[in-house]
Amino acid sequence: MRTVNRPLPKKVKAEVFLSLCIELIGLQNSALLFGAKAQEALQKVIEKRLTKVLQASFHSQTPIGTDNKCSDRNVQHRLAWSEGHVQLSVSAPKAQLHEAIVQELIQTIVSQLQKPIKVPGQALRLECQPRIGYHLGQDLSFEKASFALRIAPPQKQSQHYSERSRKALVSRLQRENEMRQGLRRGEFVSYFQPKIDPRNNEVVGAEALVRWQHPTEGLLMPKDFLDVAEQSSLICDISQAVAKQTVALLIRLQKQAKVVPIAINLSEQDLRVPELIEQTGSLLKKHGLSPRLINLEVSERVASMNEDDVADFIRAVQQEGFSLALDDFGTAYSGLLRLLQLPISEIKVDRLFLVKAAASSQGRDILHSLVTMLLDQNYRVTVEGVEKRWELELLQAMPGCFAQGFYFSPAVNAKTFQSLSQAC
Repeated sequence: MRTVNRPLPKKVKAEVFLSLCIELIGLQNSALLFGAKAQEALQKVIEKRLTKVLQASFHSQTPIGTDNKCSDRNVQHRLAWSEGHVQLSVSAPKAQLHEAIVQELIQTIVSQLQKPIKVPGQALRLECQPRIGYHLGQDLSFEKASFALRIAPPQKQSQHYSERSRKALVSRLQRENEMRQGLRRGEFVSYFQPKIDPRNNEVVGAEALVRWQHPTEGLLMPKDFLDVAEQSSLICDISQAVAKQTVALLIRLQKQAKVVPIAINLSEQDLRVPELIEQTGSLLKKHGLSPRLINLEVSERVASMNEDDVADFIRAVQQEGFSLALDDFGTAYSGLLRLLQLPISEIKVDRLFLVKAAASSQGRDILHSLVTMLLDQNYRVTVEGVEKRWELELLQAMPGCFAQGFYFSPAVNAKTFQSLSQAC
């Protein structure tokens, strides 16, 4: 990739600088596919389009790469290629270059770069999907523009740099480091929320929910750390810790002759790493425990992943003999469809249906019809979020479904859960 490095002249005392780092998705491998000459020609097309945008935006008739003479003689711009990205800079007085102008400029750049480009010597046209990171301030900084591009969500076309974003990333990295240390020290512990048969209040299972026993902040709930874990590989390490602690509890329950199935929640990353399933299966076999004692729970959002991405996971689940549960059923559009595509054996109905049942007779009819339909199709059904007496009574009128929620018990530590399960 050729590089043209032309910094803004020092003699220009601009009040504000705009730095843009433009990624051209769709053109990255043009040299490999069509040769260096074709790539250079494609770059010239990009430069020409950017020139037109800037000339139209700032009324300049001078090509990029020279000392630009704008109509007001106060706006200058430069372009360079660096590691497959376009670096574009503009300097101007604040009155002529503010956030609203920048947004309009970026929209025009995106529109122009999205137009198909003919490949020289080929009967082909390439489509480019630009992504732009930018910084607007008193300094010219492609490093900050590049940082903004790196942290931008994949679906977002442009992202501005801010100190708040930088500090948030530093904070997240610090939290990740704390979590790695916490995993090594065994600070992540499993709590278990009982699953109840509403007809007799018997404990028929549980769900393992992770907590972080932080050395200075106390017991932290998932909302305090799972988002950070899911943005890194740490979520897989946490899932492994939960799985090992769950098996350890099952071993103790087996010795007391009152063992019940326990569910483990899996993230999107867990579905891409079948080793977790294989390791947990081996651990169960080592202690003579049935794989049916582990229920693997996936949310509708996770379950809606591309089938090719979860194929290895599904094979591992079936090979090890685990059962699969669909969590938060009813919170996403794909629920019923995924029932036909995944080997689901249990459905966990979201509390939303209980809330709707409280609001109207129509809501109660919908909940009753849903549970009845799922039971008729031989799914195990658990209604989540039971918090009130009348909600329990409503479920008692639906024989065959289970219940889970604070009305019965919050998630408790392993020792307390042993006592609860033995008392029933």
